[in-house]
Amino acid sequence: MKFIERNCVQCGLCEKTCPEDAIALKPRLLLAAEATQAVVLNEDRIFACVRCGKPFANQRIIDNMLGKLGSHSMFRDPAALRRLQMCQDCRVVDLFEKGNDGTIFDTTGKG
Repeated sequence: MKFIERNCVQCGLCEKTCPEDAIALKPRLLLAAEATQAVVLNEDRIFACVRCGKPFANQRIIDNMLGKLGSHSMFRDPAALRRLQMCQDCRVVDLFEKGNDGTIFDTTGKG
């Protein structure tokens, strides 16, 4: 994530929504040339889909997700847990391919 201070209006939205806590607001007015330069605030390895290889998230997000959901009953099946490491396209394809648990999900809401 790169940040250019000159573009900041101190609204605080970036600080509130940053999942990595990489931003902390400090009231100031920086007029030096460095205010126009992009500063790297946070950097992580890119995670690629385990099925197609397309990059779709960073490593920390995937690790956090696996750590939090790994013990959940919906992810006891290794195939379900592996889907968390897939991009959105591959996740859908994998879910409906033959050879999985065969469960058909009712998306109509009528039971």
